[in-house]
Amino acid sequence: MNDPERLPTETRKPITGYLWGALAVLTCPCHLPILAVVLAGTTVGAFIGDHWGLAALTLTGLFVLSVVRLLRAFKGSSCPLN
Repeated sequence: MNDPERLPTETRKPITGYLWGALAVLTCPCHLPILAVVLAGTTVGAFIGDHWGLAALTLTGLFVLSVVRLLRAFKGSSCPLN
């Protein structure tokens, strides 16, 4: 019914922009201690505990990528929060 091919491009851009924004919030490096606590007892939590620096570097890279993509998604449109 709402296939992405049938949606106008101005409808698709904010949706992907919001998804990139959510990814940016989740991968913000300042949230690394929270992720370590939430994921404690899992394999990912053990990896974060053992490789704190690598996890911070990876999250920082993913955060920067998602913020750049977020800004590109909303570049041509008016800000939805205005």
